[in-house]
Amino acid sequence: MEDFTSFVKDELSQKIGIGDWRFPQYFDKPINLGLIKESLIAQKEIIELFFSKVKELAQTALINRDDEINRILFSEAPSGMTIEYHQSLPKCCWNSPIIYRTDQSLSGKIYEIQAPGSGWGDLYLYALCLKRLGYVIPPEYFEFPALYAKNISDATGKETPHVFHMVDAASVPYSARYLQAITSNYIKYWGLNHEVKMDDLDCIISHSVVSITTSNYFKTYLQKAENKKIVFSTSPNLIYDEKAIYILPFHRKIKSFFPEEIRSIFPFTTFIENNGFFDENDNFISLDSFIKRKPHDRKYYLKYGGPDTNRNWGSRTVFRLNGNDCERLLMKANALAQKGEIWLIQEDVSQNISDIFYPQDIANILREGNHLKISGYYGIHKLFGIKVMARHHFKVHGQVDTLVGLGI
Repeated sequence: MEDFTSFVKDELSQKIGIGDWRFPQYFDKPINLGLIKESLIAQKEIIELFFSKVKELAQTALINRDDEINRILFSEAPSGMTIEYHQSLPKCCWNSPIIYRTDQSLSGKIYEIQAPGSGWGDLYLYALCLKRLGYVIPPEYFEFPALYAKNISDATGKETPHVFHMVDAASVPYSARYLQAITSNYIKYWGLNHEVKMDDLDCIISHSVVSITTSNYFKTYLQKAENKKIVFSTSPNLIYDEKAIYILPFHRKIKSFFPEEIRSIFPFTTFIENNGFFDENDNFISLDSFIKRKPHDRKYYLKYGGPDTNRNWGSRTVFRLNGNDCERLLMKANALAQKGEIWLIQEDVSQNISDIFYPQDIANILREGNHLKISGYYGIHKLFGIKVMARHHFKVHGQVDTLVGLGI
């Protein structure tokens, strides 16, 4: 009897010629999310408001030369992406992402928004495999290829958009290639369709802003974007490529700029400065005093907040602060912060109990001692689908010992 993994390998082999890869483990049934799904649908409007507020704040800080905000957002400048670079960007290079993925806990709090994020091909792939196993899957998962293509079409204004998907920077390349395969009836991709030329692209999808800005065609892209002839799926600025933006709704000097509904969807986030940090009550907490707290009073994460992809991808620099290594971690981060790097202190909400009654599927996963991550995949108009990950470790990122499944 064939299992889920066999179906995955068979489908990938047929569509893109790959049947052997470093796959995670899979839930062999859909995960019923109950009201959790409704909360992901409802939060889209708040996420869009967050994007709008952050880009407005960033542009204003650049114009007014606000040292505090510019230090948080633009203190590190990979590949020439300096403050001067950002000041020179046209308006079209500050648009909100047209596709993005959330990473969040059962509490409903969003750790991070990835634009575009990995795993876009998985929604349809998993639905197909579960159907073969005899499960009834919501129809929108099978409509995903057409809905995804319509999203790109609406963003570009083209019925059959010409797209350059820069899969070289995708953390799960087979999923990105599978996405291209299942949407190729609606979208023409550079590198797959001979009629698509570099000078007639309608949309560029990149998994890293550095991939766009270091392209030998970037100046051409910018000019075409100014003339409304091309759309970036994620605008070529740093604010969507770093975790530092999650500081802003809680920052003591600018929190009034953000409505409370935005703070409600994120865990409290601050950053190391002057050998300490400001807490949720705007009280300054020295690192020395924090280190002396008992472990249950140190339920926070330490995260690198800048745009360096060597460190901000794949949970490489995400650490818990309630362990015996708290002092070592904070002293190292503090030394780097003194050199201009942004290091976040973020509330740990990974195992928080929400007010939502957990469906049996979720309760069973938690009972086995797993940490859960829920990811919503969004476009301009809607939530496309939900992926669930579970692992016996607080870093849940699709490793080979991670259980991955489809949320319904």
